[in-house]
Amino acid sequence: MIKKTLAILAGGKSSRMNYNNKALLCYKEKTFIENIINSGQEFDEIIIIANKIEEYKNLNLRVYHDIYIGNGPLSGIHSALKNSKNDKVLCIACDMPLISKKTLRIIGNTYGDYEVLIPRVNNRLQPMCAIYSKSLIPKIEKALFNGDNKIQKFILSTEYKVLKDNLCSKDFLNINTEKEYELLEEI
Repeated sequence: MIKKTLAILAGGKSSRMNYNNKALLCYKEKTFIENIINSGQEFDEIIIIANKIEEYKNLNLRVYHDIYIGNGPLSGIHSALKNSKNDKVLCIACDMPLISKKTLRIIGNTYGDYEVLIPRVNNRLQPMCAIYSKSLIPKIEKALFNGDNKIQKFILSTEYKVLKDNLCSKDFLNINTEKEYELLEEI
């Protein structure tokens, strides 16, 4: 058991997906969010951060609203940290249906001294599949209060650690547009 919380961030507007809720799109006969839940079964706790709570009732998980609504992923991370029972929370975007148990296990089982543990895949940081610490709550609140909600900029202001493990780049594929969703069927 990984003694961390897995928080699935599903509060976005999905504007580039013609406002279709990405978490509820299907891939291999399951919704994106169900694929992520299945891959994260080793975590001590799984929660969902969403602004349409009723859409997730059938998943039998706790679902929470953003506290600072309309501030993007940073406000979702904030809500995940405020509502998780564990100090460390792996926050993952709901539009990553290919994430594997193996990848979540590697990230979840990486310990050390950090405020953020962020994977680097194909030379790019992956803030939407990273571990955040509860100690960040005051810093996030200050950033959100100041309208400074850019996630990359925020991470660079923390004591972060880059995870350079050989993670499968396919696992980090984000499906943001209808075209990307069509291409997903070919994978």
